Amino acid sequence: MRTITDEHLQAYQEGGCLQKLFDVIKDDPELSFEIRVKNEVMIYYHKDRILTIRFCKGKPSIDTLSEKYYKNAKSPSVSFEDGDMTQTLRDKSQLRQYFREAKRLVGSYKVGEEFEVQQNIALGNRSFSNRFVVVDMEWQLPQSNIKKEERISRTRIDLVVVDMKRNERGENDIYLGELKVGMGATGGKSGIVAHIEKTNEIMKSPKACAVLRADVERIIRQKAALGLLEGDYAGLNLSATPRMMLILACRGSEERQALKKQGEKARDEAKAKGIAAPLIVWPNAQNILDV
Repeated sequence: MRTITDEHLQAYQEGGCLQKLFDVIKDDPELSFEIRVKNEVMIYYHKDRILTIRFCKGKPSIDTLSEKYYKNAKSPSVSFEDGDMTQTLRDKSQLRQYFREAKRLVGSYKVGEEFEVQQNIALGNRSFSNRFVVVDMEWQLPQSNIKKEERISRTRIDLVVVDMKRNERGENDIYLGELKVGMGATGGKSGIVAHIEKTNEIMKSPKACAVLRADVERIIRQKAALGLLEGDYAGLNLSATPRMMLILACRGSEERQALKKQGEKARDEAKAKGIAAPLIVWPNAQNILDV
């Protein structure tokens, strides 16, 4: 289950040993704070994990950026080793320096516009006053406790989204969001139609649906306690079965037409399988200036 202990949660709050680290992360719009299984928190930059935080018996342990990002470069200069961690966690300038260096290394290793768009969508949909709230990024069903014959294909969901507008049954739908940006999203193994297959497996599995719903409940509660989600969520009535969402980001009419055709294919595929058509949303990826 995706949750952290009360002790771990309190470490990020006022007076906690991880408060300054959390403040630095929260103040940086390029970083995502995500709650994971086994009492872990992972910090992402453009979909890449750059810090992992664990907490046990009153003490944190921290894993930094993987060595693969700096095989041909210098590793981040800021240390989170046991002898240095206490001082590092007290010094916001050191913490900011670590993230600057880690982000630069990730940027040199891999460039991808989709990662930035995904993170910006998550950042822009954090209020319960909005129609949609992004609860989690890169959600994956844990299957170690599921019998092999009952397991489904391994897949990651780009964004888990909750609809604040209740459906006809009086429930708040949970959406499994697949993000596609531009012309590169119109085919291949990770194409839009392929999303129908992988989300349908989750939707047909009662165990997967139950795990997802429980994860969403816990993540909302804990992120709200940390101020990462804004507003009142007390009236939520989460649906038991998720729905599909296609998030199609275009930068012009040509891309919009190409993505629109893919969305139509996805709806036809869903209809052929006898499942609800995916909800299609269009974020603005052009960053149009206005006054």
